[in-house]
Amino acid sequence: MSNTIERIELDEAQRLDNKKSTPLVKRDISLVKHVSVELTIEVGTAEMSVDELFALKAGDVVKLLQQVNEPMTLRLGGKAVARGNLVAVDDNFGVELTDIL
Repeated sequence: MSNTIERIELDEAQRLDNKKSTPLVKRDISLVKHVSVELTIEVGTAEMSVDELFALKAGDVVKLLQQVNEPMTLRLGGKAVARGNLVAVDDNFGVELTDIL
């Protein structure tokens, strides 16, 4: 069995590509909308030697590399998905989203 390969011109390929602008799978999340996911809020990072790490004790302060006014990063499965600022919500902390990545 042999395959027939036809050459197409670039403008024809662009027309074919434009027809594919509708996604094959629509964004219908009804099948997964009930699935719970865990977001991680990254306040900041710190860098220290292993010696400094093992010397930590209760009451020590670890200085973060981020400034106080820098936004926090929301991560889903380790991937950054949004950024926001720390807020107080009743007696809890919350994050007011500023950017969706």
